[in-house]
This record gives sequence, C-alpha cells and structure tokens, in this order.
Amino acid sequence: MPARQRWARRLLWLVLALAIAAGTGSRLLDSLPSPPQHASVAPSVLYDRYGTPIAEIGPSVPHASLGLEDMAPALVDALVAVLDPSFLERDGVDAGAYAVALRQLWGEPDPARNGIMRRYLETVHDPHDGAASEARLLLAELRLGRQLSRPEILERYANIVYLGRGAYGVHAAANAWYGIPASDLTVTQAAYIASLVDAPWGVDAASGPADDRYRSTRQDRDRVLVTMYQHGMLTSDELATGRSQPVPAGVRPAAALGVGAAGSGTPDPGTPDHGTLDAAAGGFVRMLIAEAGLTAAVGQAYVELVERYGIHRVVTGGLHVTTSVDVPAQRAAVRAVRTQFDSAASSAVGAEVAVLDRSGDVRVLVSAGRASTAGDVDVEAGLRPRPFGDLLGPAADVVWAWIVDGGDEASVGTVPLAGDASQVAAAFSVIATGGERRTSRIVLEASDTPPSRSLPDRDTDRWPMERTLVPAATSITELRAGMDSLTLPSGVPALGRAGVSTGTGDAWFAGWTTHYIAAVRIASKPPTAEIDLATATGELFAAVLDPLQHPP
Repeated sequence: MPARQRWARRLLWLVLALAIAAGTGSRLLDSLPSPPQHASVAPSVLYDRYGTPIAEIGPSVPHASLGLEDMAPALVDALVAVLDPSFLERDGVDAGAYAVALRQLWGEPDPARNGIMRRYLETVHDPHDGAASEARLLLAELRLGRQLSRPEILERYANIVYLGRGAYGVHAAANAWYGIPASDLTVTQAAYIASLVDAPWGVDAASGPADDRYRSTRQDRDRVLVTMYQHGMLTSDELATGRSQPVPAGVRPAAALGVGAAGSGTPDPGTPDHGTLDAAAGGFVRMLIAEAGLTAAVGQAYVELVERYGIHRVVTGGLHVTTSVDVPAQRAAVRAVRTQFDSAASSAVGAEVAVLDRSGDVRVLVSAGRASTAGDVDVEAGLRPRPFGDLLGPAADVVWAWIVDGGDEASVGTVPLAGDASQVAAAFSVIATGGERRTSRIVLEASDTPPSRSLPDRDTDRWPMERTLVPAATSITELRAGMDSLTLPSGVPALGRAGVSTGTGDAWFAGWTTHYIAAVRIASKPPTAEIDLATATGELFAAVLDPLQHPP
C-alpha cells in the first residue's frame, strides 16, 4: 500500500476516534445532573423516627435572590476581583478546559481552577470523597460552562455564598452588615463584603493590636480595592477614598442582630424556640415542638450532619433528615426529669438522660438544669461532662477509651474520668453486647424530599451502622457481674449499676433491658445527705426506660 494511502487511512481513523471520544464525552456531560434552575437557600428539616418534624436548621438572616442588575455595580466588580478578575471576559468553556480536567484527574493540581465556577458547584452539589467525585465535579464544571453564561454563573454564586452573620447571598449580607439593599452599597462597602468570601467573620472577630484592632480585616478589604484598581474597575481617586475609610464605618452592631456569640439567639414569639446553633456558620435552629427537651438531640444531629455534608449544605441545602429520636419517649423522659427535680428540690440542679437502642441509635437525649435548687427547671439547658465516680467499677481503665474517642489511656488515674450521659450509655452498650461497640448516632438518613411511607423508594442517603469488636473481655465480664437486677414498672427486667462521685455530689445510673441501654445523671449541690442520690438515679432510670417498652 502506498505511503500516501497509509497516512490517509491513519488520518481517517484518527478523525473517527476523535469523533467517538467527543460523542462519548458529550453524552457523559449530558448525563450529569443539571445545576438548580435558581440559586436557592432553604432550611433543613429534622424529623423524629416516626416522621414528625421536630426542628428546622437554616440561615439567621432572610434570604432573597437578586439579578446582577439589582446589585450595586461596585459589588459585582468586587466579587469578580476577589474571585477571578478575568471571569466575565472569557467564554462559557475555557479553551483547554478538557486538558486541564485530564491533568487534574492524573493528580496534577491547577490552583487557578478554584474560581467562581468551582466554588458554585461545590456549594450546590454534594460530591463524595474520592477520585470519582473529582472527575464528576470537573465534568460538571464543563457542563455548567456550556449551559450558562458567565454572568448567570456569577449571579447564582453571589446569591448563595456565605458572607458572615448568618447571611447567605449578597442581599442578606448587605442587610446584615449595613442595613441597606445590595443595590445601595458604596465601593468601600462592596469591597468589604467581597473580602468576606474567604473570611466571613469580618469585624466581629477583630484580633489586631490595641491601636489597630481591624488590621487583618482592613488588609483584606484593601486587597480587594487594589485588585479592582489594577483591573480598571476603580480610578486612583476612588481607590484612595476607599482605603481611607475605617473598616467598621457604617457596620451594624452584631448584638442588634442576635449573632456573634455562640449561644445567643433572636427570640421569635411565633415559634416554640429560636436560638443560635452555630454562630460561625450563621445557623439558627427553630424548634417545631415545644417542651420536649430536644436541644441536645438537635445539637448532636447538627454535628453529625456537618461532618458528612459540610456547614453550607446543612444550613441552606433544604435537607430532610430523619433522626432516631423518639419524641413520645423524649417527652416521657422530660416529665420524669421534672418529677425528679420536684422530689429532690433541696439539692438537684441538673439532670441528664440518654437512651440508645441495641443498634446504637439515640432514642432519648435530655439535658436539664436550673440556676439554683429553688429555680425553674430548663429542659433545654446544656450540662458539661462530669466525673463518673465509681460507676465504671473494675472496667474503668478500659472503658475510658470507649467513652472518649482517641482518649489517652495513660491519663487514667491522673485525672478524674468524666463524660456525658450519651457517652456513658455508649460505653455500657459495649458491656451489654459482650464486647461489640456500636457507634451511637442520631441521623438515620437524609434526602431532598420529606419522609413518606407512600414513597419507599425515594432517593435517600442512609447512614450505615458501624460495629467494631472491643478487646479486654475480662473487664467486661467483671463489670457485668457487678450489675444489679431490677424490674421496671411494666414488669420488664433490667440490669443496672449506680455510681456516686463524692467529689462533685453527682450520681449516675446506667444499665440495659433486652432492647435499650440507658444512662442517667443527677447533678447536685452539697450538702447531699438530704436525698439518696443512688436511689434517685435508679428511679429516674426506670421512669425513662419504661415508656419505651410500649412504643406508639
């Protein structure tokens, strides 16, 4: 075959291969989920195990989506300057984007590809860990560039980015920081808000020297102003004027917004409870059920959710989360705690209750307290971990490592062993199962749609139960041998063990039935001789477990 014909055939095969590759890549891009039609911010809803809504977790500042034309031009320029100064000048898909994607898949990082498109996708999608997710994210970035114009992508990102003080999106940020619409922001104000993209705490976390408390924040703002000037967005006079303005000028006091310090909250008379869940993330919780003592359970669920999905998606992603919480049993536990306070009014100032099922799921979690022995009982109060006293018996040295993940076993004997009721219940679950540790959890599954028995096949992210074997069977056997037998009011047999911390005046009781493991604690102020704390905790243990033997 002549050489010219051979080269023609090779060229034909090359063209065919490229066409097939292009078609395959196009189909792969088209198979990826499209970005949401509109940038949205919606609270996540938590449900108990029976599908009853118990709480909402959402942003603390009202959200609204704006078009770029409704934002101050200086704000649009500032966001582009801080994220990607040439973003609006390029086409939807960068030349060479496919090659860049391939290089990243082979482990060659490209710092430049962490701009607006990537940030937006990481916010609205839920990539899982691993190389496959990186490939999916890179391909989604290419598809996004094909579907939306650069201004549309910028607009969407500007409407969902977290900018401090519980503000998601520029509309909420302008209100939270300056109390004005985003369309009225000055150049200096716009630069300040844009500087919060990577440091959203702003002036609320001033940490500079006494003579320049806002030095770090000022440097961030001025860096945005300088970048705007370098790219022709500002004149030299506008730059000088902007840099001369004090950083806190015009900024609203954080205290007036009810954000800033963890634990503060903005009262909402129309709801059972409304308080700060995570000030750094601007997350607020609204309890949908009153007087059920759900603060501790919701707080633990929040921690589990953030570890899996990240703060942004939990606060704004509109998740529907099914928890293991049993609200009827939770209410019964609250009633039992109140009864115990009434019967021990002379010394009880705090009480904790935790009940797990044999799968490690948290059914009940109550933390209650009062400022004085004569004060009102707050069933939403948080209590600090306390020493166990002699509750752990001969297995104390081993159980310490079960209660605190990563605990230093060498510290046993040198510091008082301490924990909360849920940790103690988790440790006793190991004893109850004869050496199998089941990681306690509250979140069972999450979905984009509410739980429904009529839709059993809805798309959900179900969380697996984790089991591991624990060594030191001798200590487990010894502690099991020291358990006392008791009978619940319903006639169900149980095993339990009391412990008293003489140094603090706290009493514990932990044990199990066939289906549940529970730990309770009563904290008191000396003198404690007026009540038998060991008996009181045993009574509370029985009162909490009994309702679970007859579920609704």
